[in-house]
Amino acid sequence: MKVRKWVKVFLIIIILLLLCIFIYSMLNKNNDKKIDNVEEEIKEEIDISKIVFDKINNEEITIDFLLWIKDNYLEALDKLNLLLDSETYNLSMWHQVTGNSYIVLNDLYNKKYDTMDNIKIIESKNPSTISIIGDVSLADNWYIMPKYDERGKGVLGILSEEVTNTMTSSDLMVVNSEFTVSERGQKLSGKQYTFRAKPERLSIYHEMGVDLVTLANNHVYDFGRDAFLDMLDAFDNEKIPRIGAGHNIEEAKKPYYFIVNGYKIAFVNATRAEKYIMTPEAEVDSPGVFRCYDPTAMEELIKNVKQESDFVIAIIHFGKEGSHDLEKEQVESAKKYIDAGASAVVGHHAHVLQGIEIYNDKPIIYNLGDFIFNANTEETAMFQIKLNDDGSQEYYILPALQKGCFTDFLKENEKQKLIDKINSWSINAKVLEDGKIIKK
Repeated sequence: MKVRKWVKVFLIIIILLLLCIFIYSMLNKNNDKKIDNVEEEIKEEIDISKIVFDKINNEEITIDFLLWIKDNYLEALDKLNLLLDSETYNLSMWHQVTGNSYIVLNDLYNKKYDTMDNIKIIESKNPSTISIIGDVSLADNWYIMPKYDERGKGVLGILSEEVTNTMTSSDLMVVNSEFTVSERGQKLSGKQYTFRAKPERLSIYHEMGVDLVTLANNHVYDFGRDAFLDMLDAFDNEKIPRIGAGHNIEEAKKPYYFIVNGYKIAFVNATRAEKYIMTPEAEVDSPGVFRCYDPTAMEELIKNVKQESDFVIAIIHFGKEGSHDLEKEQVESAKKYIDAGASAVVGHHAHVLQGIEIYNDKPIIYNLGDFIFNANTEETAMFQIKLNDDGSQEYYILPALQKGCFTDFLKENEKQKLIDKINSWSINAKVLEDGKIIKK
């Protein structure tokens, strides 16, 4: 009996061992299949990357970069491969297959944005809208803010609902902020007009949907160094990006970048507005604005920035105050900035509108005038760039009127009258009935 019992136990052990061996072999087979599948996938990735790499024949593009594209953009390399079968390679293909330009892709691949404090990625639609307006004053010692407080409607007390909606719905909204922000300092001796706002006024820019302010102008230093430094801190505290002024020249010249519709757009800003210069120029170790009385430094900046951007917008504070006529220096310097790589040049400072020129297929908007600045009745406009999925751009002027410390878009006959005036001041550009700018 004992022998039979031992035999039974032995048989059970043998059966269990055989079962374990079977399970182990099956698992190994599955693992082998998984390994084979992984190896096949890797081989497929390398194969398609190698095919694309060979077709592009560009030493800057590596197999590792293409593998990164495959990992991050579904079927991008397959689509690129198909494109390369029918077309000659060009940089626009990257945006077609990934939704991002090659410059943006290369930055992401190298994790460049992780260390940058002057870039913002904007969730945008196609086409994307970049809107730019001229001089804005939120100064407590001037006309607009008393009306803002008196009317008690927030930003709708100084801007129409249509204007406000256009600003807040733009993918990117840029304004020239022409006042200092501080409760310290004394007005500069001998300066006729000086503008200053309390720091809390900057929250109004959020009501307006502002994404970037330009500070290279002749009023940011109206109350001296301490007030100027307070202003820089105030914008930073409100998390409103700024260009054109800084604690030193490096900061004042520093561009700000936006990723819009998958394209990298750089903004740079400088001033040559003062006949009698009172606003200090930033230097290596002292605060101030970025000047461009001599355009050379701005040209150099644009050239450098263009190398790492898809588009560069140069915003310049220049032009003769109160005049629709263009200064020789305006025209010459604006063209130099286009030659250096700017995709558009936009001006303000004259307090009135000036004409438009198309130079090398790029727009020069010589002056947008005051948008919401004082109690005067002034014709003004918003400039818009429509950025399409394929990288092409369309340009528009939206005619408006500042009247009674309130700005609204013009309609019908009044709108057409202002368009006709702009056309009469322009060099070789024409604004159509719908506001679109074309070359004559």
